[in-house]
Amino acid sequence: MGSILMDRASWPEDGRIGRITAGEYTGSYLLLAVEINDSWAFYISEDPRTGPADQLKADDFWAADEDTPRLVEEMAVEWADESQDAALEKEIFDIRREWHKRRRRNTAIRSLFRSRGQRD
Repeated sequence: MGSILMDRASWPEDGRIGRITAGEYTGSYLLLAVEINDSWAFYISEDPRTGPADQLKADDFWAADEDTPRLVEEMAVEWADESQDAALEKEIFDIRREWHKRRRRNTAIRSLFRSRGQRD
């Protein structure tokens, strides 16, 4: 795990996973994803592999572009290696799967409207 540059334009579409090492959520994982309207989504969860699911501390919130680097720095996030990112996300959060379904559905709908527009 290490530090990374937080650039909205080059941030992975599926976000990045890191471990929080300072503050209220110390020891929890962070999934940080770019959102619309100049904001970032923070998804936070303790490791579900270490205790009962109904007792896990979890949270999520959105922050503005200008606040996000400071929040990540205050959390002292240690980012997972990209080779471990997908496996960690599936084990800790498992929400990317739903994101992928929505993207496929939205793409199919846009394609349908485009093809209908070409026939009219």
